[in-house]
Order: sequence, then structure tokens, then C-alpha cells
Amino acid sequence: MKKIIHCFGIICFLFFGTEIKGQNAIKDAKTTATSAPGEFKRFQKFVDNDSVHWLWGGDASLSFAATSLTNWIAGGEDQVAVRPAVNLFANYKKGKRTFENYITLAYGILKTGERKAIKNDDRLQYTSKLGHQISPQWAYTTAFLARTQFAPGYKYSGDKITSMVSNFMAPLNMYLSVGVDYMPNKNISFLMSPVMGRATFVRSDSSTVIIAAGMMTEKTDEQGNKIQVPHKSRYDIGGGALIRFNGNLFKNKVTYSSQLELFSNYLEKPQNIETFWVFDTKILLYKNITASWQIQLKYDDNQKTKDETTGNLRGAKVQTKYFTGIGLFYQF
Repeated sequence: MKKIIHCFGIICFLFFGTEIKGQNAIKDAKTTATSAPGEFKRFQKFVDNDSVHWLWGGDASLSFAATSLTNWIAGGEDQVAVRPAVNLFANYKKGKRTFENYITLAYGILKTGERKAIKNDDRLQYTSKLGHQISPQWAYTTAFLARTQFAPGYKYSGDKITSMVSNFMAPLNMYLSVGVDYMPNKNISFLMSPVMGRATFVRSDSSTVIIAAGMMTEKTDEQGNKIQVPHKSRYDIGGGALIRFNGNLFKNKVTYSSQLELFSNYLEKPQNIETFWVFDTKILLYKNITASWQIQLKYDDNQKTKDETTGNLRGAKVQTKYFTGIGLFYQF
């Protein structure tokens, strides 16, 4: 996998190494990032040299949700949730060449009653696309995507931790693809990749983390018994798609964005398509105060569920996560 990353870095160097030689301000440019709600001013930097254009920026949010009870006869517990999130982008375009980079950082904490605070969201993702336009709406594209989390994740039984199921780079999922990108307008991108490589790494010796990451393979021993063999790395070849869209309603009072990632493993059960989808929407309430709602949906056929009674692995299931909150939002 290191060779793949090195090759990608060399391509980027050759693609841009001879382009950036000076820095001047440019007067007009259009952003490809999601618009923010309200009349937020954007801090934008550009490099201009013979039509070389760089544009970067992003947004930051801090969302809250809380429940407080005093002498509440019907029962219940106090609850507080906090979720900071940052989205960054750095995009380049010169002539027919494009280079798009997106980073998503999010970490949520939930505190219920007298229990210890636990995380309820944890996301670290980088997406990059290197393209060469063949028409206003089509481009040859190479894309790279990496996804992991910041901190350990645990399973709980009541107030007690039963097992650790994730950690930083445990797992780390990386995808490298070659295909064509269809862009009917500035808000939609549909990348179709008939050739896509996937690498999965687990930086942990914990069996529960390895199982949760889907890094167990079933083999038959010399006595004919089926056994589960753990792995810390896995490489697959297949095809897939990366679909992004964003937009706004009511003069930017409501904004939304979505990213859908699909992968089919040509070597093992290609009909069971790995799916990861995120949909995020924000509603402007007052100046820099917004209400936000997000859904994450995931299906990975390798990530089996475990029967807590027998300890046997069962089939994969659709995983969903919702988040709703009100908080501060700032775009730069």
C-alpha cells in the first residue's frame, strides 16, 4: 500500500510541481464547496499565475443538545451532548486540470446522569480527486479516500464497558480508484470507477477490534473444523462510485450536502456492495446560530455481528447513526 501512496504523491508532484511559481490576487472565482446558511463572509486565498487558481476554506460548528430534569415524577436522567465539527477544502483548477481536497473532522460527547461521558460521534475522513476534463461535464479522474476515527470506541452493558471495538487507525480504510467523473453542474459530482483498490489496516491487537473491523476470515483446519483467523491488513480489488451533491433552499437559509461511497469487491461476493452514506443539513435560525441534522448509514459485509450468548459471528447488518442539535456555525 505504501507503493500506491508514493505513486499518488509522485503524480500530484508532477501534476503541480511546475505550475505554482508566483502569487498574485485574482478578482473573480467560484467555489465548489457547499454554501453556508446566511450572509457569511468567506475568507478565500488564491494563487494566480497564468490562470493557475487555488481556492481553500471551510466551516466549523459546535452543536449542543441537553435535557435537564428537576423533581420530575415521571423519571428520567439529565443528558448533555456536545459535538464540534470542522469541514475543510482546498481546490485547484487550471485549464482542464482539477485537484479537489476535502477533510471532515467530527467528535461528539454524550453525558447522561451520573455516568461517565462517552463518545457518540467520531469521524476523520480525507477525500482527494485529481482530474482532467474531456468536456464541460466529464473528466478522467483518480480519487483517493481515507477514513478512520480519533479515539477508542467501546461497547457497553449498562454503565460498564464490555469491549473495545475501534481506535485510531483501527480500522483505517483507504480507497484508490480510476474512472470518469460526471458533473452536470457545480453542485453534483458522480465519479464512476470500474477499477478501485481497497486497503484496510487495524492498528490493534484486540480481538474485539479486529472482529468489529471485519478482519476475520473463515478457514478449515486439518481436522475439518471451521476456525476464524484474524488479520491486521487486507487488500481488495473491485469497482465503485463516489457521489457528492450539495445545495440550498430559501436564499441559503437551509443548506444540505451528501456523500455516498460504494464499493464492490470483484474477488469476494461482488453482489454485496459496501455502502457508506452521509447526509447533512443545516437551518439558519439567527445569524451564526443553526439547527443541524445528520444521518450516517453504513453497510459492510465483512463487519459481522457477534452473538453475545454463543460468541459466534453472524451476518452483517445495516448500521445507522443520527445526530440532531442546535449550535454555532462559522464559515471561513
